[in-house]
Amino acid sequence: MINYNSYIEKILENTEQLVCSNKSESNELIENFVKKDELIMEEIQKSEEFFSFSHLRIVFDLDIYSWICILISVLCELKKDLNLDPIEKVLDLFFNSEKNSDYYRKKQELESKSFSLFLDKNKKIDRYIFDFLMTNGFSPISSREFKVYFPNSKETVRESECLSIAKICESSMKNIYFFINSPDGTGKKTFVKRISSLCEKALIMVDLEKCLNSETNFSQIIISALRQSVLFNGFICFDKIDFIDMKKRRLEFIFSTSKNFCKNSFFLQGRKFDFNTEDFENEVLILNYKLKKLNVSQISKIWSENLEKVKSKNLIDINEISNTFQLTPKQIKEASNLIFSEKIMNKNFGKDSIFKCIQNTVQSNFGEMAQIIKNSNNWDDLIIPDNDKQMIIDVCKQRKLRNIVFEDWKIGERVNYGQGLSLLFSGPPGTGKTMAAGIISNEMGLELYRADLSKLISKYIGETEKNLSKLFNEAEKSNSILLFDETDALFSQRTEVKDSKDRGANLEISYLLQRMENHNGICIMTTNYMENIDKAFFRRINYVFHFPKPSKDNREKIWKRIFGKFVPIEKDIDFDFLSKFEISGGNIKNIVISACLKAAQEKKRVSMRHILKSLEYELKKQGFSPLKSDFGEYFYLL
Repeated sequence: MINYNSYIEKILENTEQLVCSNKSESNELIENFVKKDELIMEEIQKSEEFFSFSHLRIVFDLDIYSWICILISVLCELKKDLNLDPIEKVLDLFFNSEKNSDYYRKKQELESKSFSLFLDKNKKIDRYIFDFLMTNGFSPISSREFKVYFPNSKETVRESECLSIAKICESSMKNIYFFINSPDGTGKKTFVKRISSLCEKALIMVDLEKCLNSETNFSQIIISALRQSVLFNGFICFDKIDFIDMKKRRLEFIFSTSKNFCKNSFFLQGRKFDFNTEDFENEVLILNYKLKKLNVSQISKIWSENLEKVKSKNLIDINEISNTFQLTPKQIKEASNLIFSEKIMNKNFGKDSIFKCIQNTVQSNFGEMAQIIKNSNNWDDLIIPDNDKQMIIDVCKQRKLRNIVFEDWKIGERVNYGQGLSLLFSGPPGTGKTMAAGIISNEMGLELYRADLSKLISKYIGETEKNLSKLFNEAEKSNSILLFDETDALFSQRTEVKDSKDRGANLEISYLLQRMENHNGICIMTTNYMENIDKAFFRRINYVFHFPKPSKDNREKIWKRIFGKFVPIEKDIDFDFLSKFEISGGNIKNIVISACLKAAQEKKRVSMRHILKSLEYELKKQGFSPLKSDFGEYFYLL
């Protein structure tokens, strides 16, 4: 076992003798320095143990001029009273102040090489190089702008993709620039970490956004990071490259410099941008790679790993949340942390709490395009024919099994679109269409947003398509259910083309049909007039449900359901009589609210008189003129 400190002392003592010598003796002292240095290095090599000084000299292939220069810079860092310019000192030693052409050529060479390899712009030794030497390479400094990761990643979610890239890295004889394109939070960094681990390489991850906002010189940070990649025999990875797409000069600096340090460089971008790489294509191989979207099985694995850490794995069906929420790996990690915190603080912690934590992780930003609909109803509140209700319930259950059909049974390989869920609810106003959408939202644990058609439809050609694209993109990003309420205006039958307006309207409908078919989320539409819907539309809808006006028995259920348990009512309320009026659930809701307000104003229980007066008004509001005989034995209450 060698004593590193003693060898460091010997090296620096030898260097100090050299720099403190008389110029007249420089040739002799240089020879003595070289002899001692060779002896020290021979002893180190015999030990067959790692030594940072010799490693530095080997990996950077330092000649004697650069080697002495770096030793002088280390000495100056340790002895603050020794104020020397390392380059000037080396030149003085070797050229004895004779400033001939060789002198200036060597000076230019040293200045260029030293900046690349070990000195900063102030001709001080790079602090990361200094740390590497002083700690014998055991504790690399990770800065705010870049971090060093050693090959220990166990990530296997994208294992086949990682293996493919790793093989390219190991087999290529040419320098490679990998451009990894995928939205933020989708696991790009984890992907590259795994590749470096498979290649048994360290990884230096540079955050370009932080580099731009740093007080340290941009080029100095990049060079420092690249030096680390050489020292630790690693790959370099530049994250958030799209943050500097407008600063072409800096991009050119990164691209032109990286190839001199690393064989394989990775560039991560959240969005693709145009940058001319033709100048570099002769020197490096440029490969663009877009991360494939994670399937439900992969998402389930990430959930399982994260929920295992917070010890909440047994509280929820992982398959269910993986099918329901299309989250990025980053969002899953954040949601798992929220779940853990909620579990500690909430005594009534359960499935609802977990779904709320997941929803809080996803921030929706629909702006004026759509408004959130809050709904507290459940399946018991939806009074429609039992067969129809059961079919809607089954649809919700089937949504949780998508991975079996599309992934395990490989249907997704043969069906490239239409993997989302689209529902059309038709029927007269007030029959429960919007309520059903809200109940589905609650059952799924997803937020429901009603699209504002007035903000989506534009008189300008192409604007409607743009607005719809933004709407669907935001719905997918935020895992929200889209509700197109009373969609007759948007989904009406296509017309014969007589002018540009007709052509534009038909293009809008075609685009909407196509966008809905490609949408992987849930989309619910309601209409009061089924006959006005374009026939081509039905082929692209998974399910169509008709909501009829309620039967007499169902109307009675609705009356009782809306009054509930807490409204104080008189015992003589004749629900059988009230259910004879052929009105919708929406009308009944209006009547009940009106009757309750009348009773509250009089500080009395709700009676038949309150209900009948409200009923009479609701009928008149609908355009009917009820006769007293219509109210039978209760006409005297009006």
